[in-house]
Amino acid sequence: MALSVDRILLKAKINVKNGEFGVAKALYREILRAFPDNNRARRGLNALDAAVPQQIDEDKAQAQLDAVLELYRLGRLEEVLATGNALLRQFPNAVVLYNLLGVTYTDLGHPDAAVAQFDRALAIRPDFAEAHNNRGIALRAKGDLNAAIESYIRAIKVRPDYAQAYNNLGNAQKLQGDLTAAIKSYKTALGIRPAYAEAHNNLGIAKKDDGDLPGAIERYRRAIAINPDYAEAHNNLGIALKDAGDVAGAIAGYTRALDIKPDFVDAHCNLCEVYEKQNNLAALENALDVATRTCGDDSADIRYRLAQLETRKSRYDLALAHLEKMRIDEVKPALKESYLSLLGKTHDRLDHFDAAFAAFEQQNALSKGSARARKFNPDGYLDSTRQMNAAWATAPRQDWHLPEDQDTAPSPVFLVGFPRSGTTLLDSILRSHPKIDVLEERPMVQAMRQVFAQPETAEGLTALTGQQILALRTAYMAELAHHADPSKSGGVIVDKLPLNIRHVGIIHRVFPRAKFILALRHPCDCVLSCYMQNFALNDAMANFLDLDQTAKLYAAIMALWSTYTEKLDLDVHLFRYEDLVRDLDGSCKPLVEFLGLDWDENLKNYRQTALDRPDIATPSYNQVIQPLYSQASGRWQHYKKQLMPVMPVLEPWIGALGYAR
Repeated sequence: MALSVDRILLKAKINVKNGEFGVAKALYREILRAFPDNNRARRGLNALDAAVPQQIDEDKAQAQLDAVLELYRLGRLEEVLATGNALLRQFPNAVVLYNLLGVTYTDLGHPDAAVAQFDRALAIRPDFAEAHNNRGIALRAKGDLNAAIESYIRAIKVRPDYAQAYNNLGNAQKLQGDLTAAIKSYKTALGIRPAYAEAHNNLGIAKKDDGDLPGAIERYRRAIAINPDYAEAHNNLGIALKDAGDVAGAIAGYTRALDIKPDFVDAHCNLCEVYEKQNNLAALENALDVATRTCGDDSADIRYRLAQLETRKSRYDLALAHLEKMRIDEVKPALKESYLSLLGKTHDRLDHFDAAFAAFEQQNALSKGSARARKFNPDGYLDSTRQMNAAWATAPRQDWHLPEDQDTAPSPVFLVGFPRSGTTLLDSILRSHPKIDVLEERPMVQAMRQVFAQPETAEGLTALTGQQILALRTAYMAELAHHADPSKSGGVIVDKLPLNIRHVGIIHRVFPRAKFILALRHPCDCVLSCYMQNFALNDAMANFLDLDQTAKLYAAIMALWSTYTEKLDLDVHLFRYEDLVRDLDGSCKPLVEFLGLDWDENLKNYRQTALDRPDIATPSYNQVIQPLYSQASGRWQHYKKQLMPVMPVLEPWIGALGYAR
């Protein structure tokens, strides 16, 4: 024999795995003609005889199977079922046919029928790795993730080098919220098959979900390097770049995805999202026109974007018509909270207040129950705020100063307050001044706190040496240098991050001459607006998923601020949202004077300033381009019934801050 027996046996085994039974039989017979007593060849031939009956002409059988496979390749799935089931009457033990029928049922959205086919294949051939893997895919489609994972693991036990099964295992683990296990599975798949573009893409998704944006971007780019026409990877790269602040890169990613796959609904909608958040309504309308001409308007994703456009045009009745054509169960998971938020806000603008609050309740309940929310600790944030206040309340009044030779650098101005107090609107107004640079929600204070790395008590801050304070200031300024606008150097820097109000102690210790702008809004409006908002979550914002918790955090934050004002000599300007929307000049001129600057008429052009910005990082991005309006002032009056349970928590602050009930 030209080839050794072992090599022919190995070749036959590979043919069996590939479903090429006729070729495998021919090889086994070749061995048996030369070596009639070879038991391995005899067992292999007997097994194949059980799968494909000998009395049927094998060439004809292979031709029929190839014809069914060609139907599947052409996407003629109903014909695959008809022809395949008919063929099984001739080949009742043909495991490859059962597997193909199972895959076809899965593709047609019939996972129960698919599982039944895979079970028949595995009853005949328990070590059929592909059937175990495909059974897992069908079970995942049913939503039975535990059983799917079990099937993938069985496939891997049969074939330890089965990269696709590891990739699918990672997908199921990710859906269960176990990102650590998913990342490990994707990496194992890539260890087996380094040029596996889909696994690189999926690893990127898991890394993004785990908060590793640079790692996600790297994986998407690897997937694209392997397969430049991988539309999904281009789209995912766009999402990650958007989150990293690279808006131009995001648009390029979505556009490339659509060049490859013009009917890619996700990419169309992601492009719409970028334009909407840029307040570029002309581009949004054009993108939606292309999307609807290419994909129609039947998908929930496109209907949501159409509703979003109508709200931006203040056509709330038309927006509601789009939203009411959507059902929550047809909205993809990543969009459900945004859909409910938009539904609630649309009902609110149409004075459907009970329906609006019901939508916000549903939105927050959905978010609170998500795997994403479980990563955060809102109770810990609330408790630590209360503990900070308790510690400062018992401390003596502090008189902190720095030696003159250490206090020469200009101090930033800190814009603080409770979220949804009008800080984004004030930001757009102030940055319209040629000598004011507003840094929106940047981590300068966080960089300083990381160097301090202790509880921010009066005692601990008082004990700082001049050298230590200089180190904290250096950390702040180093981070500031990454974000400041060089064109406004020498002017006033406003550090706008409302919840830096918790860290006034360390700010004042490091910058004892710093000015503070405290943004105020009626406590009920403030709390209601936080509850109505679909925030990106962290430990703080996760409190806003519950109305009672929101009110408690408001009270804790304002109590801590009150304590700071008692214990520290702060330079503060109070700024009320209600005054601003009623009289811009009258409320802003004293503020500009407080900052040591002259009034500039550009402050009235805040809407153009907002439109010129490539991205606004807060949920108020779509409000600051509008003329000043008072609808949001006193909104809480429409929700008195819903706010009643939290009024005992808020009432003391309504009076203390000079508001009427």
